Amino acid sequence: MELLTYTESLLKYIREFLVLRVTLMIIILMVISYLINRSVDWFFRKSHLLEDEVEQTIQGVIRSALKYSSVTIIMVYLIGQFMNLKGLLAGAGIVGVIVGLAAQEVLKDILLGLVRLSDREFRVGNFVTFNGNNSGTIEEIGIRFMQIREWSGKLLTVPHGEVRTIQNYNKGKMRVIERMTVSYQEDPLKMKQLMEQVCSTCNEKYSQCLLKKEDGHPEQEFQFIGITDLNPNQKYVGYELCMVGLVWPDDYFEVSRQVRFELLKVFHEHQINMPGMLLYKDTIFDQTLSDKV
Repeated sequence: MELLTYTESLLKYIREFLVLRVTLMIIILMVISYLINRSVDWFFRKSHLLEDEVEQTIQGVIRSALKYSSVTIIMVYLIGQFMNLKGLLAGAGIVGVIVGLAAQEVLKDILLGLVRLSDREFRVGNFVTFNGNNSGTIEEIGIRFMQIREWSGKLLTVPHGEVRTIQNYNKGKMRVIERMTVSYQEDPLKMKQLMEQVCSTCNEKYSQCLLKKEDGHPEQEFQFIGITDLNPNQKYVGYELCMVGLVWPDDYFEVSRQVRFELLKVFHEHQINMPGMLLYKDTIFDQTLSDKV
């Protein structure tokens, strides 16, 4: 009997103090969010049904959804303490327009985030370049934004609405394309042999990184394409050589660095001359002199 009386007194006390009610609601929502996040984490650790990147992406979306849902519930509850929600819903048309204009960017970010998640454009752990400027590894994907860690260590928080273009280096396949420009004094036949030598070395050393077909054979081994340009970017006196190879996305950056090393090592051993820079001093001088005259 005393317990019942005490409970009724406690509930009456809680009803009388708004701050206490809101505090209890926040605590309850935090506990629910914690339990859901822990349950999802436990399920993924035990099941191994999906790839790690997909699991991390789903967990990030769930965390983001729980956070926004909790804030929305608290805001609606607070508004209900001071306003008639039924009357507010009756005028939802006007309120909807006002809220829509005020939260246009937020709604845009959320809608684009949901679309991108459903299209599977990227996952947590992917290395991406967005808007052609910034590059980094995706650490977290939320409903409204994603966080990208640059190679320098800087963490970028980017709303989905600001992302116009994305280049994903971990999806499908990647082609290593390495170009070298040498002097016109170098014999093209000799350069062709050296480039094919580098291709053969790379195919032997990095065969496990080459993209394989279903029969186990490489889809495209490292191979010499040929002379791809003369006086590239009109700055150097020389011709450009190119070699390519298809590799697994996760190996792209490391293999690219190793291929460049193999190229420079062979070129150094055979003392290959690099191109000389075009000089425009005489042309500039002549133009200045003619302007004075």
